[in-house]
Amino acid sequence: MSTPAAPSSRGSGRLVAVLAVSAVLLVAIVFGAFRVGQSQASEPAPAPVAVPITLKPQPIDVGFAQDMADHHDQAVQMALLALGRDTSQPVHTLAIEILSSQRREAGIFEQFLRDRGVPVADKQRTVMEWMHEPIAHDQMPGLATGEQITALTNAEGPAFDQQFVDLMIRHHEGGVHMATYAAEHAETQYIRDLASRIVVAQQNEITDLRQLTATG
Repeated sequence: MSTPAAPSSRGSGRLVAVLAVSAVLLVAIVFGAFRVGQSQASEPAPAPVAVPITLKPQPIDVGFAQDMADHHDQAVQMALLALGRDTSQPVHTLAIEILSSQRREAGIFEQFLRDRGVPVADKQRTVMEWMHEPIAHDQMPGLATGEQITALTNAEGPAFDQQFVDLMIRHHEGGVHMATYAAEHAETQYIRDLASRIVVAQQNEITDLRQLTATG
């Protein structure tokens, strides 16, 4: 029985060469993958793509949202004055309710306008054109004059309570006037529903305020 021949030196050299080339290729692949991963990690993330405004800015809805947001601003201002005074408990309670509801609604209006790409409205603009009653901004129904706000700011005790109640009744009556039109004519169901809720809420607050006047 013959013994297998030992591999020749030429075959051994060829095997070593193949193994060496394979090792070099493996190192190159690993190094290349590391460089690619490192490069990707160092690259800044792509900037987010701006989503275009797609919601339609309906004239009545936008006009109501702009004007009522400004109208609410003054009610919030007066409510904050009431909370900073030693008012009667009923006035204090109503001021908290007014502050909470009108701040919340103002935020809703602002988001509604933002979603439609509508910029912040100029305070010197003509208002209520959307309901065919164009008028200067500071003459919106129910808005207190600068002199009335100053007098309210300087008032104390029962005098403050009486001025607050009188001004807020007129303020709410003006708000109800605008909201009633929007509830009937706004183009979106969302604004019609919101305006309807405002009408009911402010009419209820007017009733509460008048009771304070009757019992004061």
